[in-house]
Amino acid sequence: MRTHTSLRIGGPADYFVRVRSLDDLVGAVRVAREAELPTFILGGGTNLLVADAGIRGVVLENGWSDVSVHGTVLDAASGTPLAHVAAIAARNGILGLEWMATVPGTVGGAVHGNAGAFGSDTASALIDARLLDLNGDLWNARVDELGYSYRTSALQKTPVICVRARFQGEPGDRPTAVKRIKELANERIAKQPLAQPNTGSIFRNPPGDHAGRLVEAAALKGTRIGDAMVSEKHANFIVNTGAATAADVRALMRRCQAEVRERFGVELVPEVELVGEWDP
Repeated sequence: MRTHTSLRIGGPADYFVRVRSLDDLVGAVRVAREAELPTFILGGGTNLLVADAGIRGVVLENGWSDVSVHGTVLDAASGTPLAHVAAIAARNGILGLEWMATVPGTVGGAVHGNAGAFGSDTASALIDARLLDLNGDLWNARVDELGYSYRTSALQKTPVICVRARFQGEPGDRPTAVKRIKELANERIAKQPLAQPNTGSIFRNPPGDHAGRLVEAAALKGTRIGDAMVSEKHANFIVNTGAATAADVRALMRRCQAEVRERFGVELVPEVELVGEWDP
């Protein structure tokens, strides 16, 4: 799985299937269900820490990318990169979705985890989502039915899969949208360690504070376990400096949590999702 994750870490999957359409996705889910195989949906491979022992069952890599525009509404397949949704919106003079250009990952992952950046998030832009269960049944859910809060949704820790989503933009013009995307991209480049493999933010921001500030205040920037390192550019990123293992990253996460807890009494909650076969 290391070749399919942004952190370049992860052991083998028992079975790996790439799907490129709704029919592919529904068919693969039904076959896995009939074979009684656990199923994990992989989007862009971001925000994931896959165990060194890998993932049991079937990993379905969602390569189904498609976006249509209806007025100021964008209807996107779940395998579509968020950055592509932002680009299509800008091309059509639709504002309000520029932040998506800075978020790695796909529409399905964003709906699943309420991805966001620069003060905006999926919940604030989403109209509804089309969902799929492991029986192959499909239905629509409104945004207010998805239990959104900061970086969480009711879909997490369930077998329900997002297959499409509709986002609401605002009328505007192409030059304004393109300018805003460039501004946000430049800010992200300046602040985040994009040249090194990473998962994005490793911890959720605690109420009224920033995880990166707390980790930095605990003097943990540059701290290493194996080839996993707390980024010297942004303390809420753990980067793979070479041949880091998932165990290295988890151990470093635990050290950050322990130091911040001891010094500031704050419990850092992981934003990254740990998947696969982990030892206790």
